[in-house]
Amino acid sequence: MMRRKVYSILLSAALVMASLTGCQSGNEAKETAAAEEKNQEPQKTSGEESVTLKVFDAHAYGLEEYGEMAAQFEADHPGVKIEVQHAANDSRTLLQSRVNSGDIPDVFDIESGTAAQMYYEYAYDWSEDTRILELFNEDAIETGRDEEGRVKGLPWTYENAGLLYNKDCFEKAGITKLPANLAELEEACVKLEAAGITPIALSAKDAWVLGQLSTHFILDKELGAAKTTEGLKSGELSFADLPHWENLFGFLDLAVKYGPDKPLEMDWETSENMLANGQAGIISMGDWCQSTLDSFNPDANLGFLPAPVGDTEEDTTVLSSCNWIYMVNKDSEHLELAKEYAEYILTSEQGQSWMCEGVGAVPAVKTEKEVKGKLANDAKMYIAEGRTDKWLHTIAPTNFTATCGAYIQGYMTGDMSLEEVTQYYQEFYTSGN
Repeated sequence: MMRRKVYSILLSAALVMASLTGCQSGNEAKETAAAEEKNQEPQKTSGEESVTLKVFDAHAYGLEEYGEMAAQFEADHPGVKIEVQHAANDSRTLLQSRVNSGDIPDVFDIESGTAAQMYYEYAYDWSEDTRILELFNEDAIETGRDEEGRVKGLPWTYENAGLLYNKDCFEKAGITKLPANLAELEEACVKLEAAGITPIALSAKDAWVLGQLSTHFILDKELGAAKTTEGLKSGELSFADLPHWENLFGFLDLAVKYGPDKPLEMDWETSENMLANGQAGIISMGDWCQSTLDSFNPDANLGFLPAPVGDTEEDTTVLSSCNWIYMVNKDSEHLELAKEYAEYILTSEQGQSWMCEGVGAVPAVKTEKEVKGKLANDAKMYIAEGRTDKWLHTIAPTNFTATCGAYIQGYMTGDMSLEEVTQYYQEFYTSGN
């Protein structure tokens, strides 16, 4: 009976899941279409053959800056056309379908860790390109190494994940201290509700959001992200024994109690819109959605609320990693051009402007350029204080966020118990995925 229930939940989640990571607003989708329409006709110069470089970009951030950057590359390379597919929604499925059909892009990006391993066989090895590697921060380069130590991808930006909160909403509700445990979080929810603000607008329609949220409560800080994950995969660690695991369900109970009437109808776009416009106090997301938030309200006063997973402030978590890498197809017909483009978008002045200003994130390349994103700047405080940990979902078994996020959806609807969710998480990690 339990199995049929789980299958039903998983099927429902598959139908509603908008994306495995990242987010894209309606306005950005229009910008995407406009950018792709602009690039329909090849650019040629007299007497030169046109070359089309196929690029797959799993994001939809800073599209205007990206378009200007690609146009500048074309202008500097007469006869070259950059054909970009921006695919923030369901990007992993779209990329895999292209690979399966033999249409492997010349340049493409993928999450580092478990997802990237599937594409190492197609990726150019940058290990001997020391001039390029030295442009990046050393810890960022490590995210693109395979098990043999070869650099199979160049890093993009640092991304921070946690709870986001509207500072003006907290001030309006009279909340002067960030909650550091679940009891304090509920006190904050009561005050927000009394002020006419939805306390928690959790994007429960999107399984990937719930899967990522759960990693804050999975982390054993004494072990760190990698050893926690290794222990769970090997079976040496039990979910029931994790120090903060059961608090996940306490948080979910608060999200249901102080959230929308139908929690699984709340999607990421709606939750971000509510946060940016002061209708919600707290959501679960990361600074990768800065440009989307800005599109809803560029004046929104937002910051990170470290997830209150334990009893004290020392237990709270913000997860930070440089987790997206750009790969170059080693068998590209235009390999040198593809390498040049990858280097260009990640290290050039135009590329740095795209990341720092358009996306609003801290780039992996060494730079002194000012970062525009409010959330990225807010996260700097936690990074400087050593109050961040590495991401877990990118090194979890394949399809972690979709599969395990669906279990949490089942708990929020009352279809699964704490014990059932714990059992299925444990089985997922030890099943050999």
